[in-house]
This record gives sequence, structure tokens and C-alpha cells, in this order.
Amino acid sequence: MPLSKKEILFCLLNGFLIGIANLIPGVSGGTFALILGLYDRLITAITSLNLDTIKASLALLTGFWKEDVRKRFAEEMKRIDFWFLVFLGIGLLLSVISGAKLIQFLLQNHPQATLALFIGLIFPSLAVPYKLIEKHSLVVWSFLIPGILLTIVPSFFMGDTTGSENPLIAFLTGAVAISAMILPGISGSYIMLVLGEYQIVIGKLSTILEPSSIIFLAAFGIGCLLGLLIFTHFVKWLFQKYKSHTMTFLLGLILGSFFILWPFKDYANGQTIVGRTGEVKRDIQIATAKNVLPKDFEETQIPLAALVLGLVLGFGLNKLESLQEKK
Repeated sequence: MPLSKKEILFCLLNGFLIGIANLIPGVSGGTFALILGLYDRLITAITSLNLDTIKASLALLTGFWKEDVRKRFAEEMKRIDFWFLVFLGIGLLLSVISGAKLIQFLLQNHPQATLALFIGLIFPSLAVPYKLIEKHSLVVWSFLIPGILLTIVPSFFMGDTTGSENPLIAFLTGAVAISAMILPGISGSYIMLVLGEYQIVIGKLSTILEPSSIIFLAAFGIGCLLGLLIFTHFVKWLFQKYKSHTMTFLLGLILGSFFILWPFKDYANGQTIVGRTGEVKRDIQIATAKNVLPKDFEETQIPLAALVLGLVLGFGLNKLESLQEKK
């Protein structure tokens, strides 16, 4: 059965926010999926996709006039939470189309205020994953540390690794990068930078019609697909067996992302990565630049105002999430 109008609105809004998160350096869509209370449902929906889904879809294409075929297809779509995925995807697509240039402009011209805004936006929403931690023991909370370190430590190795154009490496990179995108606090591009493959993928996209690029990108895409299917099942298993430990680890990933979002940076030490059209990608510079202290109080005024605005919006997100829970 399709979602209600209110549920559709929530899915579109949440998808929009998840899409915006994917445009921010050092943050993944999984971060907002978690703080919006959608992470578990999203993982469950993705892991529900299987051979039965393919069979029901193919049967509809070849026999849509048969009532039993349509009924079986409708039941399968309900099982995989199809409409949730569709409207979440539409919201995500809308954010990428409408927000990409705006985020790039803000990062290029007002990086300090933009990063401070997102710190404020995320911080109040940490209460959402915290509420999902059912056990509060020293062992459970110790999982916070590897989560924080997994986000921060890779930033110290940016640029130390030379990438490879080997299709096998492309396949492995795709599998690892998509797995990172599923985890809150880590972006896929962030991991690709650590592996030294980010610039190579960008280069292959700019020469996409060449045979070597087609092979490389095909291997990368297959790696992404398999990584998504395998890793989401692994995360679902962790939720079922070790929910508190897993949520604490994910909370650590988000806390670690604040290190990447620190507003004051020495951009001279950030990697200069060129995009497909020759522009310098400021979001990559932000993710790789060294954190510094502000020069004076005047430099902190606008970022502080943006931080306060972000906190207000963050508490608003919490309110939306609580209204959704009550419904």
C-alpha cells in the first residue's frame, strides 16, 4: 500500500537532507539517515532486495495484464518497503540537483560559516542514535573510541598513497567506498582519497568513452553494487546481534566527523584535486586541509552565528523526528 501524504512528505524531506549530507566533505548520507531515525529502516529495505524482487519485476513486465501477477508484484513491493525507497530517493535526487551548486558556492566562498552551520545542525541530533543504545556498560561505550579514530586517522594519510588504474583495484575501491558511504560519519570520496583513487576515478569520468575508462568504471560500479549488497547485510546482522555496540560505534563515527568539519583550516596544506571541468574541488581541500585555531575573535563571529543557526535547525530536526515517532 502506498504511503500517506504525510509519510511521503517526511520521506522527501529526509531524502533531501540525506542528499545534502552527501555534498558535505567528511560527512556521509548515513549520518543524516541515523540522526533522522531512518538508518535501521533503510538498511532493512536494502537488504530485503533479493531474487524474488527481480522475478516479480520481470513477471510484471511480461504479464502485467494478469491480476495474480500484479498482486504478487504489489506484495513484493510492500515487503521491500518500495515506496519508502522511491520517495527517499526522489528527495535525495532533488537535493543533489538543486543543492550541489549552492553547497559548492558556500564552500568556495564561505567555508568557515558553512562548516560551522553543519556542526550545529548535526550536534543536537546525536540524541537520536544515543536513544537507540540499549545497554550502557564500559564495554559498550569503549566502541566509541574506534568509531572516532576510524574517521580521524585516515585524514593524516591523505596523499601518501598512489592510486592504480588496475580494474581489480577499481573493483575493491568501489566496494570499500560504498561501504563507507553506508556508515555515518565517513564519505565514500574521503576513503577514495585515502586509497589514492579519487583523482583517477575523476580522470576516468572525463574520458568515459575510452575503452580503458569503460573497463575501469565498470569494475568500479560492480564493486559498488556488490559492496552495497554485502555490507548492508553485515550491518543488519550487527544490529540484530550487537545493537548497542554497533550504535555506539556509529555514534563515534559521527563525533569523529566534527574533526573534518572544524571550520578553521590551512587550505595551503589541503590537496588540490581538479574536477571533470578543470575546477579545483574545494570540498576535497576542506577534507584534507590541516585544522588550525582562529587568528582572532573577529574571525570567529560569523562561524559562531552560523553554529547557533545550525543548532536551532538541529533542534528542529529533532522535533520533526519526535513527531514522526508519535505518529
